[in-house]
Amino acid sequence: MRTKEEYYQLVLENRRLAGQEEVTRCTCPNTLCDWHGKCKECVALHRYHGDHVPYCLQPLLRDKVEALASTVEACLSAKPATPLEYRHYVRERDEEENKNK
Repeated sequence: MRTKEEYYQLVLENRRLAGQEEVTRCTCPNTLCDWHGKCKECVALHRYHGDHVPYCLQPLLRDKVEALASTVEACLSAKPATPLEYRHYVRERDEEENKNK
């Protein structure tokens, strides 16, 4: 177990890291998503809906779950991605709504 001082040093390091753009940059490739770059809101919505894990966290969890699944001789299948044309459709509908206002 960490000491209080070790924990404090970890907090200081995490504060330093949280100030670096290469650490906090949104890594999600779905740049058309309304929540791209708004990670706090994205995670909150995924948590609320309980549908699936945000795209940026899936590789991290997949590796861990695959390792666990292999111990019980199970396999995993990937959830199909939302088609890109759906994201374009949202943009088109938003533009239509803005024209009608």
